Amino acid sequence: MTTDADVHEAKVSSRKSFSSIWIVPIVALLIGLWMLYFHWSNQGPLIQIQFETASGIEAGKTKIKARNVELGIVEDVLLAEDSSGVTIIARIDNHGRHLLKENTSIWVVRPRIGAGGISGLNTLLSGAYIEMQAGTGDADTTTEFVGLEVPPVTPIGTAGLHVTLRSRSDRALPVGAEIYYHGLVAGRIEYIHFNSSERATYYNAFVEAPYHELITSNTRFWYNSGLSLELSADGVRAEVANLQTLLGGGVSFDVPENLPQGDLITARAEFEIFPRKSSIRDKQYTHALQYVVLAGESIRGLRLGAPVEYKGIRVGEVIRTDIEYEDTSNLLDANAEIPVMIEIIPARFGFADSEEAKHRADTRLRAMIESGLAARIMTGSYLTGSKYIELQFSNRQSAQIKRFDNFVVIPTSGSQFGHILAQVESILGKVNELPLDDVAANTNRILVAGTDALTEISKSAAELEVLLSDAEGEELVESLNTFLEAFGKLATDFSAGSPNYQEILGTLQILQESLKELEPVLDRIRRQPNSLIFGADEASDIEPKAAKPEGSNP
Repeated sequence: MTTDADVHEAKVSSRKSFSSIWIVPIVALLIGLWMLYFHWSNQGPLIQIQFETASGIEAGKTKIKARNVELGIVEDVLLAEDSSGVTIIARIDNHGRHLLKENTSIWVVRPRIGAGGISGLNTLLSGAYIEMQAGTGDADTTTEFVGLEVPPVTPIGTAGLHVTLRSRSDRALPVGAEIYYHGLVAGRIEYIHFNSSERATYYNAFVEAPYHELITSNTRFWYNSGLSLELSADGVRAEVANLQTLLGGGVSFDVPENLPQGDLITARAEFEIFPRKSSIRDKQYTHALQYVVLAGESIRGLRLGAPVEYKGIRVGEVIRTDIEYEDTSNLLDANAEIPVMIEIIPARFGFADSEEAKHRADTRLRAMIESGLAARIMTGSYLTGSKYIELQFSNRQSAQIKRFDNFVVIPTSGSQFGHILAQVESILGKVNELPLDDVAANTNRILVAGTDALTEISKSAAELEVLLSDAEGEELVESLNTFLEAFGKLATDFSAGSPNYQEILGTLQILQESLKELEPVLDRIRRQPNSLIFGADEASDIEPKAAKPEGSNP
């Protein structure tokens, strides 16, 4: 039996100890924290890129590259608050931080078809990606960019020269259009700007090295033409460019053969684009004057750009042949005239290409109009029917300046065809006035008398031949006397003062007067054989007074 003395009280004490099972989660937690810190400390910055559209861009998939090296990935695609575009949020790796400059170019690489050809075909399988191109110089660092909708035509840092090309032609060049030198690609068009006030198109172009060393002060640029057709006295000459030029167009440059090389251009300069290579020797002018020619006959064949000439020198061109004027009368009126607006270049008359010289040239031309300067529509080619306008002095009396729709009017002096008809009519009238009947009658009488004389001479010759066979006969003397009497009679009929002589003399005088009247026409045909087809002015032009030197009073 157990007693209370045998019962011992247990002593309970607490023991603090660390279980080894916690080591694993603690180590895992530390590794996770270290990895999180390592990732945070080594990840690149977030950047924002503005685009007009997010075509081909997906969050978590679209990569950012530079020279085909991955630099980051797109994390989010957001629509702009004003719906004007999209904002791309992308993460850039640390090794790509040096590209985050203000002058860095960013664009989306996707399949494109343009003037420079086809590009981005590799993205058909891999998908679109964002390309970054580092800028040059010491630009500031930034994380906000505006992306390019098209790739830059010329990579940043390419050696060469930027030039500005100006064009007033209706032809247009796309971005990426190529610039050629002797058939070799020397550069491209990078940017296009239209100046509405000047109605001219400006192209920013880049000429790569070493071709930029060929750009001088006398360099000329012109539009490439796939097919060139030239009609001259030597025949027809046709030139066809290569397939690349036919499809892409573009412009070419060179220095004309008749000009020196010129000074080398080392900074951005401005050049005019000529319509064709054959016109690069023509100087381009800025200031021009507009006048109106009121045509009373058909203007068919008078096209826009048709030349306006003065004494064979081109001084302007036709710029309008429509009738959209407030002062235009009803064309059904028999006396209605068709307005033709022409543009005259004062510099082609010897004036300077300036605003001041333009006003002085206008004053001088108005004085010439008052003194008899007129316009005539001429036919340039009967093969094509093309026409041009010739300025010349006419025999009309001085007149005051007239206006049409607030433009000075240059009077007309009739058409070329009407002038030819007037000449032909005048010649025919003079021919009709000749006494052809009297001439024919006198000629007939002369021929009859001549025939009788020849008959007598023939008989005398026959008798003489008979008598000569018997030279000692008396009949020889009688035959000779008969011959001499007949010959004397014939000489008397045609001697001075005789009726036959007067008739012959009158006929010769009439023929001489007719030849004198035809002498100007024959002389013109001798000097200008084609005048009967193309016409020529009989009256000489009144010489205008010479232009006064620059800086003098008009």
